Amino acid sequence: METQVKMSRRQFARISALGSSAAPLLSRAAVPRTGAKPCPGGREVIQASGNAIFRSDLSQCQPAEALSRSFESGRWQLLDYETVEGVKGVMAAAIPEEECGELTLPLDVKGPHRIYLGINYTKARYHEWSPYGQLEAKLTGDGGFFSVAAEGGTNLEDGSPKIGEGQWLYKAIQETYWRTADLTGRSLIFRQPRSPYRRSELANISNLAYVKLVPLSEHERRRWVELQPTDETRRGAVIYCTGNFTGHTRGTSTFYPTDEQWIRDDFSPYLESDIKLFIFEALRGNCCVYRTRIGDVGHQDNRWQESWVDPLAVYTRLAHAHGMKIFASLRMIGAQYPMNREPIARARNYWQNREFAKLDRDGVALTGLSLAFPEVREYWLRLLRETLAYGTDGIQLHLNRAVPFVHYEGPVIRTFRERYGTDPRELPETDVRWQKHCAAYVTEFIREVRKLLDEKPGRELGVTLFGQPHEYDLDKASYDPIRYNCDVETWLCERLVDYLMPSPYVDLRLLRKWRQLGGGRVHLWPDLMPRTQMPHQYAQLAKKYYEAGADGFCVWDGERRAQRLSEWAAVQRLGHRDQLDRLIREGPSYHRRVYLKYFAGFSVERSFHDG
Repeated sequence: METQVKMSRRQFARISALGSSAAPLLSRAAVPRTGAKPCPGGREVIQASGNAIFRSDLSQCQPAEALSRSFESGRWQLLDYETVEGVKGVMAAAIPEEECGELTLPLDVKGPHRIYLGINYTKARYHEWSPYGQLEAKLTGDGGFFSVAAEGGTNLEDGSPKIGEGQWLYKAIQETYWRTADLTGRSLIFRQPRSPYRRSELANISNLAYVKLVPLSEHERRRWVELQPTDETRRGAVIYCTGNFTGHTRGTSTFYPTDEQWIRDDFSPYLESDIKLFIFEALRGNCCVYRTRIGDVGHQDNRWQESWVDPLAVYTRLAHAHGMKIFASLRMIGAQYPMNREPIARARNYWQNREFAKLDRDGVALTGLSLAFPEVREYWLRLLRETLAYGTDGIQLHLNRAVPFVHYEGPVIRTFRERYGTDPRELPETDVRWQKHCAAYVTEFIREVRKLLDEKPGRELGVTLFGQPHEYDLDKASYDPIRYNCDVETWLCERLVDYLMPSPYVDLRLLRKWRQLGGGRVHLWPDLMPRTQMPHQYAQLAKKYYEAGADGFCVWDGERRAQRLSEWAAVQRLGHRDQLDRLIREGPSYHRRVYLKYFAGFSVERSFHDG
């Protein structure tokens, strides 16, 4: 079913009269307000542009035998609908308990088009929408599927949820800009999420209501070409948390893929983007996301299975094949809360070496090991050496987790007393002498990592660190990372690090100071937090950091950001510094809610109000 919404001259003139505020929408399929329906909070639903083409009849998908109107097992269910804008169609939905297979939707257009996906997130018995996605989609010819997630957790300027809530969510189609591509001879293929994202804690209904296609004008084609990544614009890093493999620290199950295609799918969003550096969390404590001889592999029996694919090996090959760098990162995870009995909580290295544990003022153990002990540093170095053997381009130390790295251990207290003649336990933690003393042990570890890297020229070191007091810190006063054992000034003066990635935010004063100390040799790539924000807000934040001295950006938990299509559409182009103002203008048009008028034979507005 193809629907085109025409724009009259009068409607066009009315849009034009809105002035510059309408420009972002006009450049991204903006539209007439005639007949628009009021939305909660006084907002309006805006109709589609005159040249938009809707592929809204998903009963045309193939194979036909995978479709049903009677809730047959193992098939996609077809449901009729009509939006308040007059788009009629048949959506497809599948429940997570059943394997319903892939569907192919012919697009039947030629040339470059902007592609929007329309999805209804219906009321159901499942958990909240998983950040890993509820649908996977690709175009024919793509190397892998893209995951698509509900973009909950982001608010509009008026404070209301972007995707709505309650009935305003269930009664709407979320229309999200995905990408721009030449669609000549191409179809859309979509499916339910792959394992492990259909586990009970992540499962939800998969849905696709329509695909909206907007052809590019000649001017837009030229601008599309301008937004393609180049060596100059590739200045971003994805920091990939591997909790989906090892289990998260809250105690979720482990997973290892048995097919390389799983990893190719996972890597797809970073291709054709401004992402240059893929930071893979290969070391979560001594739990290793590769075939280790030293650490643990995190499975219940802690034995590598021959059917598993080695994630670090495949990600390294993919990164290099696409002109990207890959760093293996270390997160010094230790013991977990006692009721967490999953493999990530076992921390064998910690329990076998408790004599090297960090201690509080009273001599009671903390849940991690102290870098003050050479034996602890040597263990981490042995694991890091294993990752470098894969041909990775460097190492990333996540010093924004597991702080402090040195505390009141015996050798630390003794050497401080020898130097200053006083017991540090009698001093406040803010004592500058004590902070610098503890930081010296971390700096020694960084020197050792640098030495390891320099065994092969060209390898680099990145550090993720707190750019502000962390949420558990009651002292929000003037901040310097040395509070958490990070002597950044010494690192820069000794040229120990190549990348500094402050997270979740960073004081612009620190950025300017580090740029002055490090000059053009060091990369300052601050994290773009929060994890969920509007596309134009990402561009605004990147612009602010660039102006303060940053030369790139990173995204923590990047493995859960690309699924938020409208937001990722902006993030993946943030290396185009000269296009940031354009992204700021256009960003608000990357996502909108379109309300249903009729659904499955019902009038929607005053229905479904009984619970």
